[in-house]
Amino acid sequence: MTKAPEAAPAANFSETVALEVQYLIRKLAKSSKDLIKEVCAEISSTNPCILLGAAKVGQLLLFLKEKLKPKQYEEALANALGWSASIANHLLKLAPILGSFTTKQLDKINRNLSMPALYKLATGRTPVEVIKAMLEKACNEEVSKKDIQVETKKYKEKQPKKEPTPWRYAGRGREYQPPRISEEAGLVVERLSEQNGKPRRFVIEDAVLLLAEKFQQVVFALA
Repeated sequence: MTKAPEAAPAANFSETVALEVQYLIRKLAKSSKDLIKEVCAEISSTNPCILLGAAKVGQLLLFLKEKLKPKQYEEALANALGWSASIANHLLKLAPILGSFTTKQLDKINRNLSMPALYKLATGRTPVEVIKAMLEKACNEEVSKKDIQVETKKYKEKQPKKEPTPWRYAGRGREYQPPRISEEAGLVVERLSEQNGKPRRFVIEDAVLLLAEKFQQVVFALA
């Protein structure tokens, strides 16, 4: 992975966005009696649709989330900013990545990312690891939408495949999906369902529980 180059020391460009925002918050804390209100105002006046704006807003949201209780945080998003939690969560996910770059680096990245590529990164479906790698690459060279798609495919191919599970969540609990059964067993289930007036699911459940009970009795008898 290509590491993002260090920006040359210069006024307002040598610090990462995260450090610049920390300085801004300290400055606001000294000049305002209501720091939370000032931070919300700073967020609302920043354009999150550009990389630098998204980086700044992400850091400010991290501050709000740390200082406010969950309900207060949600109210601040809705009332002061008119945002939904999903928008904020995406910016929070990107905050550690974007905040690690300097303003100068983000300017280079912005020039090297095509609009389709930028949109691809902003949709929320690209893995965080791929986003980080592509932004670091964009510090030095152009990055296209195809580059992101290729990198995403490579990343997903390296991830361990999830084993299928018979469990599925329903409401507050979970249900077990039984495997397929033979035609002979299926006919028995159908017949019992019709005879007892029970859904097939309950016929299978009763049979499994009865079998477990009989097995337990045998174990106790042999003990």
